Amino acid sequence: MSASEVKTMTTDDRSALIDGVKRLGTVTKVSASGIELNLPHALAAAGRRGVSRGTVGDFVFIDCDQAVILGRIVEVHIPDRNRPALERHIEHEPSVEPVGRVQLLATIRKTTQTVVRGVLVSPRVGDGVFEANGTALSSSIQAALFGGVDVQDGAHPIAVSLGRISGIDDAEIALPPEKLFGRHCGIFGATGGGKSWTLAKLVSEVARLGGKAIVFDPTGEFSGKLPGAVEYVFTRAEDGQTLVRFPSERMTELSLFALLRPTGQSQGPTMREAIRSLRLVRALRNDTAIVPEQTGQRQRFFKEVFGTVLVEEDFTVQKTGQSISEYNRATAHYSTAMASELCDFDVALLTDQIVNECIWPSDNRNPGVFGGKADTTLNYCNTLIVRMRGMLASSELRCLFGSEGEDICTLLDGFLNDSQQRVCLISFKNVSFNHNARELLLNTIGEYLLSLARADRFRTQPVICFLDEAHQFMGRSVGDEFNSVSLDAFGLIAKEGRKYGLTTVLATQRPRDVPQDVLSQLGTLFVHRLTNERDRETIERACGDLDRSAAAFIPSLSQGEAIILGPDLPAPLPIKISAPERSAQPSSRGPNYQDAWKNTD
Repeated sequence: MSASEVKTMTTDDRSALIDGVKRLGTVTKVSASGIELNLPHALAAAGRRGVSRGTVGDFVFIDCDQAVILGRIVEVHIPDRNRPALERHIEHEPSVEPVGRVQLLATIRKTTQTVVRGVLVSPRVGDGVFEANGTALSSSIQAALFGGVDVQDGAHPIAVSLGRISGIDDAEIALPPEKLFGRHCGIFGATGGGKSWTLAKLVSEVARLGGKAIVFDPTGEFSGKLPGAVEYVFTRAEDGQTLVRFPSERMTELSLFALLRPTGQSQGPTMREAIRSLRLVRALRNDTAIVPEQTGQRQRFFKEVFGTVLVEEDFTVQKTGQSISEYNRATAHYSTAMASELCDFDVALLTDQIVNECIWPSDNRNPGVFGGKADTTLNYCNTLIVRMRGMLASSELRCLFGSEGEDICTLLDGFLNDSQQRVCLISFKNVSFNHNARELLLNTIGEYLLSLARADRFRTQPVICFLDEAHQFMGRSVGDEFNSVSLDAFGLIAKEGRKYGLTTVLATQRPRDVPQDVLSQLGTLFVHRLTNERDRETIERACGDLDRSAAAFIPSLSQGEAIILGPDLPAPLPIKISAPERSAQPSSRGPNYQDAWKNTD
């Protein structure tokens, strides 16, 4: 549905709201949440199956004089007393009539032709029940959704096209981006249910409407499938992709400790002291007063300022024999510059500085200076030093500690500033699972985006982050008992990003693994087929609109079909998601066993 097609209901639509030809039956019983009715045309007798009307899943209109109640048939059966007669007469003219039960969903006011949540008028026994008119239903929903959208005079509101209501002709559905993405969004579904299809559709719509989307692709499924997207990939790039790295200087210290895992008794404190010394070196090197480039001149300057030479030629700190008071005076002088949560120091020097830190706190003969080498401390730290040197040089962690590839933070900044670029795809396909590098890397990028949001970078240009396989990156901690970091970056975006213009779309096949406090922040949900009972219960708890009757349809949803729920929608609606652009259709199929297992005899 294009922007020009978003409109209120026309006169013709209004007259078609109730069509006598489409009468299904009459209300026979009314309860608090539903009705029962007779369905004289629902029996699939011989020769009549193709013309029978009224089956489970059908939407209906209940004519209540001043209003129309929208409902959905959730049960059809033959009364017990009539079941024996059914088999005797099914091949002839049947003398029994099915009855059905309808769940009441919403109210359509006849005066304004808009749909509102809740049942404002109670049906009465004897009211007529009719097949829902697709055009009328779609128009009333669109009128309600777009009635509160603030647009400039004379302008058409833009709409995110989704598809059509399942089982109804001409019932196209489109949502304003404010109501679809404004409170974050969730896409849930078992493997093969169409989750990736929906994600690709939404990304395509964001690009079509002039928005900006950042897609986090853990498996490489969307590589080459998003038209016009700039693709960034770690470790190894292919044609059309840009090799990138995340500079370790932008990592948090907590993430670095979770990655390197020093022990708590000796290695951790020594490593923290080494980081403190390297932060001092960085502060000294960044001091605008330190102009000389030659090492000797720089050292003389340090001596004039602090009374001793603190920094060695390799830009480490050799403390042995240095004045403790002068070192403390230097750290106090640069305390503000050193107070950082980031690894804003040269990580490549960290192992050498740890060796320098394996000293006695003071010299026995001169308590005013740092002591000499402490072999016991060095022995404790040897395993950490060896492990760190291997990890810093490993190909698996080049995305963090290597020099190959462009700085992804710089590239993201360029993407955000370029009005012509709409979609940015970040692939983690080649990032190692070892050391939790994949989880830490994605979480760190999320933290970087959140820092930009808090600096009001997205106020005037909202950005939507799409995170596939979200259950891998949320709701847990990585590291060990001494050093752990919570994978909470996208959880924090879900909790506070909306007010800054940074929203997220979480896609997962395991909603039970997404924290409840994050699920509660999601406004619109696309629920594809879910066969696991715990997953369905999780969705029911997260969304009050999805009761047992509506949830009963989830296991039988077809591929590409989803129930869409949200605070701005009148009721849970089953939607057949329309296809994204052909080039944007993800390749999520498994291996072809017919070709792979050919009999070669």
